[in-house]
Amino acid sequence: MTLNTCPDFKYKFEEVWLPVSENILAWEQDFHQLMLDDQIRMAAYKKAIQEAVKPGMVVLDLGTGTGILGLWALQAGAKYLYAIDVNADVIPKAIAAFEGGGFAGKFQVFHGLSYDINLPNQVDLIISEIIGNLGDNEDFIPILNDARTRFLKQDGRMLPRSVRSQLVPVSTAKVHRQVAAQQCRTLNKNYSLPELMQRLAIKSPFNLYYDVIIPRSCYLSEPKVAKHFLFDGSDQPVYATELAYVVTAEGVLTGFKGSFAAELSDSVVLDISGDDIAARTTSDSWKHCYLPLQNPLNVMRGDEIHLRYERSYPSLRNSPFRQCYRWSGTVQRQGDVMGAFSQSTGNSE
Repeated sequence: MTLNTCPDFKYKFEEVWLPVSENILAWEQDFHQLMLDDQIRMAAYKKAIQEAVKPGMVVLDLGTGTGILGLWALQAGAKYLYAIDVNADVIPKAIAAFEGGGFAGKFQVFHGLSYDINLPNQVDLIISEIIGNLGDNEDFIPILNDARTRFLKQDGRMLPRSVRSQLVPVSTAKVHRQVAAQQCRTLNKNYSLPELMQRLAIKSPFNLYYDVIIPRSCYLSEPKVAKHFLFDGSDQPVYATELAYVVTAEGVLTGFKGSFAAELSDSVVLDISGDDIAARTTSDSWKHCYLPLQNPLNVMRGDEIHLRYERSYPSLRNSPFRQCYRWSGTVQRQGDVMGAFSQSTGNSE
C-alpha cells in the first residue's frame, strides 16, 4: 500500500518514505528537484565549494545530476570541469546549466558509471554527493576509491573530506505500524515499495530500511558512530561494527535511526541528524534512515543493547549498487539476554 503523495513533498515526523538510496538508477526529475529544494544540503555544499575551489583548478563533479555542484565550482573559479553521471536523462540538464552560466568550452560531461570512464587529465578536486542517509548506502567507497586512484592528482583534494555515520536505538510505534502495514510515501507513481521488495528479493518489509524523520524524543540511548569514512584509500566497503548502548529511557525498542555528518571543507560540516523541521535542520531529500525490528523488544533504564551492524555484497543482485546491510543483536539486563533481533536487506556471501 502506498500513501498519497503531495506535489511539494512536505513531510512530517515519523512518516515513512520509500528509501531513495535503493532506487539510484530510477532517479528522475522529481527526486532531483527534491535535492535542489533541500535547503540544508544546498547551503552546505555551496559554501564548501566556494571555500574549496581555487582559481585555476581542474575539478571533477562525480554524480553531477542537474549540474548545480559543478556550476558552483565553475563560478568559484575552476579553470575546467569534468562531470560524470550514470543517468542519461539528466545529462542535458547539466549541460544546459553549465552553458547557461556562461561556461561553454570549459566543461566536458560523461555519461556512464565512473568505473568505465577515463578522463583526459587528472584533477585538483573531486566533488561528490553520493552519500546515502546511512553514509555509504549509495556505495561511495568503491566509487570514490577508484576515482581517487585514477582521477585525482597526488596533491589533490576530496569534497567531502570525511563522513561519519551514526546509529541510535529508537522507540517509535507509529513508524513500526506503517512498516508492518507496508505503508510508505513515494515521490510519484514510478516509485513502489512492492516493486522494490521484489527487485531486492525481500519478502518482509522489516528487511529493508526506510527514510523517516525520527525526533530525538524517540531515542533510547545516545547515538554512536558506526563508521568513519576518510576517503584516503583506506576505507573498505565490507565490514562489521559492534556497538553497545546503555538504555537511558524505558520504552520499546522498535529499531535504529541512522544519519551522517559529512566534513565538506575547512569550516563546513553537513549533519542530517537534526529534528527541527520548521527550522530546516532536517534534510528534505535524505531525511533519516530507519532500520526496523520485526519484533519489538521492551527495554528498561540501564539495559544494554548490543548491536552488530554489517555491510556486505549479496550473491544474487545484478546491480552496480548492490550493498546489503544486516543489523542484529540482543537486549541484556544485568548480564541476562532478554531478547534478540536479526534483520537483513538480503542474502550475502
